[in-house]
Amino acid sequence: MQKQLAVKLGLIGFIASLLMIPLGMISGKITERASFLNEAKRSVSNSWTASQNVMGALLVIPYEVHSEITVTDSKTNERRQQLSKTLHHKFISPEKLRINTDITNSVRHKGIYTVPVYTANINVGGSINVQKLSNELKKIKASGDNVVITTPYFSITLSDPRGINSIPVLQWQKQKLAFNPGSKLKENTNGLHANLPHIHKLTDNKKLTDLNFSYQIELRGMEQLSFVPVGIETKINAVSTWPHPQFIGSFLPTSSQITSEGYKADWKVTSFASNIIDKIERCESGKCEALFKGNIGIKHIETVDIYLQSERTVKYGMLFIGLSFTTFFIFEILMKLPIHPIQYALVGFANAIFYLLLISLSENISFGVAYLVASVSCSGLLLFYLKPILKETKYAYYFSTVLAILYGVLYIIISMEDLALMMGSFLTFVALAIVMFSTRKINWYEVGDELTVKTKIIDQNTQE
Repeated sequence: MQKQLAVKLGLIGFIASLLMIPLGMISGKITERASFLNEAKRSVSNSWTASQNVMGALLVIPYEVHSEITVTDSKTNERRQQLSKTLHHKFISPEKLRINTDITNSVRHKGIYTVPVYTANINVGGSINVQKLSNELKKIKASGDNVVITTPYFSITLSDPRGINSIPVLQWQKQKLAFNPGSKLKENTNGLHANLPHIHKLTDNKKLTDLNFSYQIELRGMEQLSFVPVGIETKINAVSTWPHPQFIGSFLPTSSQITSEGYKADWKVTSFASNIIDKIERCESGKCEALFKGNIGIKHIETVDIYLQSERTVKYGMLFIGLSFTTFFIFEILMKLPIHPIQYALVGFANAIFYLLLISLSENISFGVAYLVASVSCSGLLLFYLKPILKETKYAYYFSTVLAILYGVLYIIISMEDLALMMGSFLTFVALAIVMFSTRKINWYEVGDELTVKTKIIDQNTQE
């Protein structure tokens, strides 16, 4: 009776629930393999270089404030005057700053994993306003009688100085000045600096309005390249052959062109947008976090990597198993052929093993080929298994063909970045509509009776 149908549907639902266990284990395996990729990236960064964040130009005026303090001798309790020196820094941002970057991309291999790396040819140029510099020097001198201004320097910071391929030369007005290791900034010592002698003479020159500078540096990095827009007006241009850029940071490009052959992007940032003056003033007092985090740049990514694609695929695993069981059950009803719950379970496991095949194959061959091999293998296995079960060979071919079509639709869904949810919802709707259309004329009360009779016949045959 109807109790027999309810028991059968309950068993099918229970089997489907149990199949969530292997699907969860496969999902955990994907997460584990993705963590191995992150370990490979860390290994490559140790031998190559890590992501680079560049602050391309900052003029630093160091000065000492001399004062006398009273010191008490701990043994004799005698007091004496001692000269104390306190070092301070004044940062001067460029009035105009331009950064042109030509990026050459490649990949590095670590075992079965590939990691995108790059070599960037960075051209930096700009100008310092003479009047602004002169006013800051006067303020420093006027701050006290015991103030000594030491040699100013031009500072560059980098995330990983191991990536410097060639020693740059600073073109400062008509002079060529050598860079030295270290940025000489307390908050971030990684980088370069160039001492600027005779800067006082330049500020005394009434004919000068701007002090121009430029330099070129070749820099290696991994995945990400970003810049700190320290100029009052900063312009950045980046060109690369990488077809999948992700623009990151506080500002998106004002214009960009992305093709299969690469990308070109331009940024224009003013001090009103970046609040760079306030960030520099806070950095002078030792709070530089906001300055170095306010960067803009590019991350070179795969639009959808194999682990993300595999994870997306597994998320549709329960839907596939549900559709397979539903199709199986409809065949059972239409053909009036009882199918044992164990056979449902084996069909479900065949669907689950598809995801394990996919992730293992995609680590060694392209994801598309791996997907094709895994789907054909599982569809072929089910065809071979269902031929004797469904009695008529054509039904086994029908089932395998439907499953292969579903695999093809799923591949389209997981390959999409923006329309994946919509396509997945549409697939679910279509599948439900087909099931409702196929079963609209079935009398489920009669189905329950037939299942009861068939079960009794099978039990009698078994006893005999």
